[in-house]
Amino acid sequence: MIGPQVRKLRERKGWNQNQLTVKLQLAGWDTSQGSLSRLENGERRVPDLELFVLADVLDAKFEDLFPKDLRGKIKALWPHYRIKLSRGQLPPRQ
Repeated sequence: MIGPQVRKLRERKGWNQNQLTVKLQLAGWDTSQGSLSRLENGERRVPDLELFVLADVLDAKFEDLFPKDLRGKIKALWPHYRIKLSRGQLPPRQ
């Protein structure tokens, strides 16, 4: 759910993925363009520390990293998450 929001915030800044990757690296996050791409595409989880770095580098509020209708999206996906979360797996893509 975070990835598309990161993409929107990045694009509003007029940055490509490589530019954001460099800014994240300068902020102390050892990451790559490939990792950022997987994050934006929802193919990898985003640990809490990364959320803070993303918000800081993108000059955004923490809540800007989450979709506006987060509660509705979680409720719709919850049946798929219950089992997956206990195993550390990602839910099916929508």
